[in-house]
Amino acid sequence: MDLRVVKTRKNIRDAFLELRAENALGKIKVTQLCELAMINKTTFYKHYQDIYALSEEIENEIILSIMENFEHVNTLFTDPAGFIEELYFAFISHKDLIVILFSERMDILISKIEKMLLEQYSGLSVTPEKQILMEFLLWGGSHILMESRFEEAVMLETITKA
Repeated sequence: MDLRVVKTRKNIRDAFLELRAENALGKIKVTQLCELAMINKTTFYKHYQDIYALSEEIENEIILSIMENFEHVNTLFTDPAGFIEELYFAFISHKDLIVILFSERMDILISKIEKMLLEQYSGLSVTPEKQILMEFLLWGGSHILMESRFEEAVMLETITKA
């Protein structure tokens, strides 16, 4: 890829994340993003359809990165405690971006992770009981893990007890 394109996309993304850290997604305007990224609107539209397409691209990259942090994602049903621990470390390694991109939208993050896990397990018969376990671990675990109200060691020990 052309170095100019790489730099332009990086400037756009950096400007977006800066604006998103302070504003709801619907409040960000292409004009203000372009001003901050020091590009014109035509350049922005060469790379992205709109602010939502940019956000979606970044969100999906973060979700893929979270999934890649799971060393043993296949242990969801055989070692739920290990799964929760890996979920925690995957979230922590991306916490700043998760807070910026998914504040007040954690349901979207968890729904996308759940969808990816279901695709991963598509070869297995995911019974209703297994799906309930998956949803409980994802939704409950992510809520506790992202709250940060508890000391890390106590939280991990408590939620990973078998």
